[in-house]
Amino acid sequence: MITPIGTRLGVKRGEFRAVGALTIVALIIRLIGSNSGLWVDEIYSLLDSFRPPLVQIVTLFPRDNHHPLYSVFAHLSISAFGEAPWSARLPSVLFGAATIPLLYVLGRQVTSSREALLASALLAVSYHHVWFSQNARGYVMLAFFTIACCWLLLRLVDERSTSFAVAYAAAAALGAYTHLTMVFVVIGQAFACVVLLVHRRREGAWSRWGPSLMKAFTLSAFGTLLLYAPVLFQVREYFLHRPSGMRGISTPGWAFLETLRVLALGFGAGNLAIGAGIVAVATMLFTLGLVSYAKKNVFSLALFVCPAIVILAGALVARGTFYPRFLFALIGFGILVGVRGVMVSAAYIEYRWANRRAATAEPYRLGTALMAITLVLSFVTLKRNYRYPKQDFVGAARYLDARRSEGEAVATTGVAVRPFRDYLLRDWTEVVTAADLQRLRGGRPVWLVYTFPRYLAQTAPEIMAIADQSCRNAQVFQGTIGGGDIIVCKLEPSA
Repeated sequence: MITPIGTRLGVKRGEFRAVGALTIVALIIRLIGSNSGLWVDEIYSLLDSFRPPLVQIVTLFPRDNHHPLYSVFAHLSISAFGEAPWSARLPSVLFGAATIPLLYVLGRQVTSSREALLASALLAVSYHHVWFSQNARGYVMLAFFTIACCWLLLRLVDERSTSFAVAYAAAAALGAYTHLTMVFVVIGQAFACVVLLVHRRREGAWSRWGPSLMKAFTLSAFGTLLLYAPVLFQVREYFLHRPSGMRGISTPGWAFLETLRVLALGFGAGNLAIGAGIVAVATMLFTLGLVSYAKKNVFSLALFVCPAIVILAGALVARGTFYPRFLFALIGFGILVGVRGVMVSAAYIEYRWANRRAATAEPYRLGTALMAITLVLSFVTLKRNYRYPKQDFVGAARYLDARRSEGEAVATTGVAVRPFRDYLLRDWTEVVTAADLQRLRGGRPVWLVYTFPRYLAQTAPEIMAIADQSCRNAQVFQGTIGGGDIIVCKLEPSA
């Protein structure tokens, strides 16, 4: 007789069914709206990494926008179902839904089954996780492999089994092949293991766990090098000799403020003021959760925190830039800590103000109720994700097709060029300098189309100055990507 997987993992039948239902709900939520317009990074990936033959995908490293394992899956999906936004995003959708039960399994390892189930439910309806699950990039897969590695490392410490060491190495290598940020995650987890060995040194920690941990990390390094072998020198050359053009733009200070803005918009369903209040409360609860984990499970806390520190330091050293999405791999840890914060604060309130007898009988009653409210509010915020595409290049192109008169030129600039020219196949003129734009304006009106004005102001300030001074009644096509609205305006002929 085959033992059900839930039983083998020590999960009760009712919990197993609940997690299964959450996974189905998560899959449906992520499928809805997955065919909306692609944003610029997805378009670049489609053009450079999904469409080429498989042999080219695994033997060329064109830029850091290339996520090899995701590109392989996306290529296979497009080949099977035809090219469409939903088929390019299908691997993210599936891995996003699969992360729900995986987080539950990890939660069972580090906390109570109640907290694990609540964390999985919150991840299922999380605006940010749904957003990334509908993003044709490797970030959701990275989060999946990060959670898997954490769970496997905890099991390895518990059982010191070679099978867990090999499984950890495989998950770590596949995660690194998805996105190189995984290397920083693994280094962070190695530091967490050092914390364990130092914290438990009086118990003979090295002799108990040292050999198994060394095996896991050595195999993960070997597996990563093996997967990257065809492009290893290309990766080296890219990061050593092609400095990021976003230095001075995507700074740590900007990343911090952008993280707060994105969290606030997500939690507030587009209302920045409401979202800011929610972020403030969430920060307090997150801090309480960290304190609780520090008191009860130092190794788990180190596994949660050390990767974040290494990612921050590593990204800045490697490219000198930082984006909030680099920390998305740790979303599962963040939710577990946040749920713990809610439960701890609720338990204190019950003990302090409620009848002690009732609080002793049902110590999680208030915490569960608060989490239920949080789940409802989180679900409501998803309306913003479905209301707008990530970037509305398609809407802007249709608008211009309908409004543009014969003889009027259309100019694109910056990162907007390739989406319109190579993806939507519009024969519009690229302008790189203000002189290019002024020549195009000689004797006729010109439509100017651009996006990410913050970046354009850094890379082509003269064009941005013309747009600021001369654009009147600009049409703005909103999207959910920060600063990524598509702006269309009509410039009168230059004198």
